Amino acid sequence: MTDLASLVFTLTAAADTKLPPANARILHGALLHWLERDQPELVKLLHDNNERRPYTLSNLHGKFEEKNGWRKLLQGETYWYRLTALDAGFIQHLLASMRQQQSGPQPDDPRLVPGPVFFAPEQHPYAQLSSFAQIIESVRQLSERRQLHQAVDLQFNSPTCFIENKQALPLPVPRFVFGYLANKWQLASPTPLPVEDLQHFVESIHLSFARIETQMIDLQKYKRTGFTGECRFALHPALPENYRHSLHWLAKFALFSGVGSHTTMGMGQVWEKDKRQKR
Repeated sequence: MTDLASLVFTLTAAADTKLPPANARILHGALLHWLERDQPELVKLLHDNNERRPYTLSNLHGKFEEKNGWRKLLQGETYWYRLTALDAGFIQHLLASMRQQQSGPQPDDPRLVPGPVFFAPEQHPYAQLSSFAQIIESVRQLSERRQLHQAVDLQFNSPTCFIENKQALPLPVPRFVFGYLANKWQLASPTPLPVEDLQHFVESIHLSFARIETQMIDLQKYKRTGFTGECRFALHPALPENYRHSLHWLAKFALFSGVGSHTTMGMGQVWEKDKRQKR
C-alpha cells in the first residue's frame, strides 16, 4: 500500500514572469483550487485549522534571475516543485485528481503552464511512491548487511525552524528535529517506532556535525528565520539496536514529512544527504 508519496510537479514558463522567493504559498493556493474542482469536501477539511494537513509543499526550483527581491522565471524554462503526502487516502485523492484533470495545479499566472508529474526516482531524483513498510524493510536489510551506522546525515534544503515559547528557533536541536519526526511517524504510521521510551530515544540523539547558515524568508503575513545546511545526528554505540533502527526509520521518513514549522509553505524540506541528486 502506498502511504507515502513525494510527487514532483512541473511548470513551464510560456513567457517571462516573476514570483517572490517564498512562493510556496502561491503554489499552495493553486493546489487547493485544483483539488476543489473534484473534491470540495476534502478541501473544506484541509481548510479546517484544527485538521492536521497530511502533506508538505516546496518552493519552486529551477533557473531564476534574482532582481529587486523577486525571482524572474525565464521563457521556455521548466521549473518544478515537490508535494509530499503521508496518508494513503490523501494520496489516492491526489492521483484521482491527476487522472481526472490530466495535469497538475495551475497557478493564477497563465504564463506558467503545468507539465508532467513525476512519481519515481528514475523520472526525477526527488520523486518517489513508497510506504512505511518499505522504509522498515530497507532498514532491516541494512542491518542484516551490518551497514546500519550509528549516525545519519540530513540535508536541510529549505529554511527550517521550530516554534519555542512563541519564537522561531532556527537551530538543528536534536530533540526538536527527531521529536518532530517521531511524533509525525507515530501519528501516521501503522507500525510504531520500536522503542518503549520514546522520550529517552529522542533525547539520546546528539548533534555530531553541522555546517549551517540562517536565512530570513517573507511569508507575506510575517517573516521567519530558518537554517539550511548539513547536519549529522548520532547515537552512542552502546545504545540498543532498536534505537539505531528508529534513527534510520526517521531519517528516511524525513523526505516525506519535512521538519519543523510551516512545511506547507516551503519550509523544512529535509532528506538524507547523498540520497538525492541536485537538479
